[in-house]
Order: sequence, then structure tokens, then C-alpha cells
Amino acid sequence: MRVGVVGAGAIAVPHVRAWQELGADVLVHSRRPPTEFAERHGTAVAADLDALLATSDLVDVCSPTDTHEEVVLAAVAARLPVICEKPLARTAHGAQALVDAARQAGVPLLPAHVVRWFPAYEALWARVSTGVLGIVEHARFTRQVQAPPDDTWFHDGARSGGVVLDLMLHDLDQALWLFGPVRAVTAQALDPRQRSVRAVLAHESGVTTTVEATWGPLGTPFATAYAVTGSRGSTAHDTSADGASSDEPVEGEDPYLRQARELRDAALTGAAARVTADDGVAAVALAERVLERLPS
Repeated sequence: MRVGVVGAGAIAVPHVRAWQELGADVLVHSRRPPTEFAERHGTAVAADLDALLATSDLVDVCSPTDTHEEVVLAAVAARLPVICEKPLARTAHGAQALVDAARQAGVPLLPAHVVRWFPAYEALWARVSTGVLGIVEHARFTRQVQAPPDDTWFHDGARSGGVVLDLMLHDLDQALWLFGPVRAVTAQALDPRQRSVRAVLAHESGVTTTVEATWGPLGTPFATAYAVTGSRGSTAHDTSADGASSDEPVEGEDPYLRQARELRDAALTGAAARVTADDGVAAVALAERVLERLPS
């Protein structure tokens, strides 16, 4: 199998490694010639997007958010199955247009929401879905990472959606996966540049979820945490160095590898996957609701 990866930024690295571990040949294209990236990671280089589409069996979109629509539509027109890094598109309208185009063409389209494959979050899903925690009342998710460099596209909100679409989206997806549709949203920026945002979600199921995402200053370690309380018990997980608790291990097979394997099988054989195109649209739509409640 040959996988065409579009984009040669940081997120492309774990995707490429996963495909290579699964035995695929990898071809890379980006707007800037990815020569150095290809040499470092042992991939071939496509001269342009058309060349990539002409010689790939599956397309993996890892390019900047505002390019997703163009690339996915081109792959769909070429009748190629598509895996697209989150967010599926910059807007919910755009994401839905991609889903509609893929369905009309009969082409699989799957969003890469990799947190669903992290062991601690799989364990949380199992505890919630099997009723071990009873009726869940409250949930809290936090996520932080060092902010992208100031001169990158991430800080152009029109292109990226900022910290909400880039980072918070992971936990917004978790909230939807675990607790279902959201009835009401409140949100606040925790700093003037909106690099740290907190949202409170009132789910139709009765659960209240607080989600917080932060692009921190230079040296901020990547860390995620959750705490979920139900009528029969609670569970927590924290990857920070001095986390109060960590109920679940983080060891095991690379989540990006597990994601690639499951999404590949879903794309090529029609096997069920734990994430769907509709999930990708729902996550973007919820992120938009958060953004709408922040100061303009």
C-alpha cells in the first residue's frame, strides 16, 4: 500500500512513522518542497498534489487547517479514501461539505482524533459506557502545550481557529464521545490573547463538562488531565509531573500506530472505526460554539 501524506509539519511525523511501521510506502507533498523531511524520515516526494493523488492508495491530510477542504475535495474527486488530521475543516459548514462530497462519491472520509486511542481515555470510555461510575455528574478535561512559534499560521485565527480548534478540540471530542450532544455552552478567555480558554458544556444527558486548553509560554510541558465524578465513584488521570492521581497507565503501543491501523482498515475494508466523519463535523461545530462566546 502507498499512503500519500499531504503536509510536512510536526503532526506529519507520527503519521508517517505509523504508516511505515504498518509496512506502507509513504509519499509526501507539501506547499514547500519537503526534501529535508523526506530525507529525515525515509519517504518519497511528490512533485505536486496531482502526482501524489495519481500514485496513492490512501491520502492522509496533515496540512494546515485552512487547506483541508481543498486537499480532501481533490482526494475525493480522485476516488481515494481519506484520513484527515483534526480539525476536519476550519468551519463546521466546511466540514459538512467534505462529508457530503465524500458520501456522494462513495469515498471513506475519517477524521484523525487520536486521543480516542490513548489508553487512559479508552479506559475512561469503558468506565463511562459500562456504567462503572454510575450516572456521571461532572467531568473536567485540561490540556496544555507550549504555544506554537509566533510567526506561524497557528496564530492567525482565521486560518487555525486558535487554541480552541488546535488543542481544545481533542477534549471537546472526548466530551461528545462520552456524554453526548451539548445543550448550552459558556466560555471565557483566561488571558488577553486567548491562548488559554475555558469552556463549560451542559450536555443534554445532564452531565456538566469543563474543558480547558492552554498554549503556554516557552518551556511549557505537554500535559493532559481529566477528572470524572459519577454516582458510584470517580476516576482521574494526570500526565503532569506532579499530578495528583493517575488511575491508568500511559504505556503501550503508540496511539498513532493504533489509529492508523484502525482507520486504514475502516477506509479500505469498510470495518467499523471508533470515530466517524460525523464525529469530525460535531467536534468542529462545538468548537465554533465556544469561539462564538469569546470576545471578538
